[in-house]
Amino acid sequence: MKITPVEITNKDFKRTMRGYSTDEVDEFLDEIVEDFEALYRENASLKDRIESFNEKLEHYASLEKTLQSTLVLAQNTADATKNQAEKEAEHILENAHAKAQGIIENSNKENERIKREYEKYRMEFMNFKMRVLNFMESQMSSFTSSSDEIERGTLGTSSLQVAGLHQVSDLKTAEPDEEETIKLEDYLDDDLEIKG
Repeated sequence: MKITPVEITNKDFKRTMRGYSTDEVDEFLDEIVEDFEALYRENASLKDRIESFNEKLEHYASLEKTLQSTLVLAQNTADATKNQAEKEAEHILENAHAKAQGIIENSNKENERIKREYEKYRMEFMNFKMRVLNFMESQMSSFTSSSDEIERGTLGTSSLQVAGLHQVSDLKTAEPDEEETIKLEDYLDDDLEIKG
């Protein structure tokens, strides 16, 4: 049972013949009451402070749990984000390598195609050049031969001899008729057109 300062103040004792001095007892009780009241007030104040501290402690404990949960969540989120970023970076690098490889392969193929096409056109040009040179040599040879025949006055005689005919000078002495002359002129014209 807790004793309060009021109970100590209001406490009555039985009187006996040989009892203690009432004044001394009352004076001592007054001192006890004062000290007890001070202790009681201090105790109440301490209880209030302890209760306040307990409330704050609970608040800080709750805040600590929240912070720990937040930190754990933040750490997990950071780890997940890091892992995701690493995977995405790896995926991007793989795609970049694949695209680069594809570009290199396509470039090599295109390079080979261009080389083949260049070689093809080079060979066609060389063939064309040879044909032109052969044609020009043939024309020069024909021109030189015709020029020599003109200078000697024997133009067309090689063709006539192949055909079994005589030189123009021999034909003039035989005085061919008009029809034969026309045929000979036609033949010479045809021969010149062929050589030209």
